[in-house]
Amino acid sequence: MLRWVLDLSRVRRARKAACAAISPMVARSRHRLGAIPDAAWSSPYIVGFMVMLITIIAKIEVGKIEGQTLCLVQTKAWEDITALRSDLIGEEVLLLNAARNRDFEIGCQNAMTLGSMLIGNSILKVGLSADWQDQNLDLRDDATAIWSERDDVSSLWERFFDAHVSLHICDIETGLGKSPFEYS
Repeated sequence: MLRWVLDLSRVRRARKAACAAISPMVARSRHRLGAIPDAAWSSPYIVGFMVMLITIIAKIEVGKIEGQTLCLVQTKAWEDITALRSDLIGEEVLLLNAARNRDFEIGCQNAMTLGSMLIGNSILKVGLSADWQDQNLDLRDDATAIWSERDDVSSLWERFFDAHVSLHICDIETGLGKSPFEYS
């Protein structure tokens, strides 16, 4: 029973940290792009990018986290960040990973690059199995607002996230018979 309560507490802390870190950047993207189409969230690249970023932040916040506990953090944070209910995101991640989907893997790599910028190059050097508890990234709400406004972070976010979401917006507009270069 005690283990269950501890896991629940860790899930809550990790989810809150991931949402506090990622949600402001997603909100800025929504503002810049006008909207984020639901189809963009199901893109293998975006799935890989977001789930890896959620995982990185969760591991920074609570240290060792894996298995069912990590799956719960990923699912709940995904729902909070995307505003979409998705009981199948875990299955989607497993299928994309097993298929070695190139877009999914690139999304994961880009999330690691962004995470490395936030906490230093240690992610790229030692990988995801390292002990993350000793990193010095402050994930409180007020602290994440500060680093999420950094120009270097914003620039990478636009390159890694906004650019891929824009492709979906262009696809939708083209499908509706609009030129992607028309502005309303």
